[in-house]
Amino acid sequence: IAHYKAADYFLKGVDFVIDIGGQDMKSLKIKNGVIDSIMLNEACSSGCGSFIETFAKSLNLSVQEFAKLAVESRHPVDLGTRCTVFMNSKVKQAQREGATVGDISAGISYSVIKNALFKVIRLKSIDDLGDKIVAQGGTFLNDSVLRAFELITEREVVRPDIAGIMGAFGAALICKERYAG
Repeated sequence: IAHYKAADYFLKGVDFVIDIGGQDMKSLKIKNGVIDSIMLNEACSSGCGSFIETFAKSLNLSVQEFAKLAVESRHPVDLGTRCTVFMNSKVKQAQREGATVGDISAGISYSVIKNALFKVIRLKSIDDLGDKIVAQGGTFLNDSVLRAFELITEREVVRPDIAGIMGAFGAALICKERYAG
């Protein structure tokens, strides 16, 4: 509820919230101002933001530097949506074939989004997302991940500048509503 409250604060009438954090991901479908369904990753956290951070560190780059290279990419590598153990071998193969760090970074961003949409949320159609979408969670502070989401979904989304603390912000909004002082 806190995540929904925060999303609705930034985009009145929000009908879909996606949250990708460092270790988890979730989505909320909202109908008529009520949470209609919630999807969470149930097992592996390897498709979340921590994977991007670990990969950036392996190249002696900050997440911000890694994301900047991705945004400048012209040919993102297709890494699929499988477990990151398999993705690492695809990355190594792409490197042998001459892919740039930016193309690999962009490919990882696409993979994180495809994993969230098609493996975790099990989306059947992009139309199921709705039109008013809020992206939250620290992973969405990465411009490349946000851009990959917008390109894959063909939607413009709202990403608050406090995307990583939306649950706390929503809880504060609820407390403010209920305060009787």
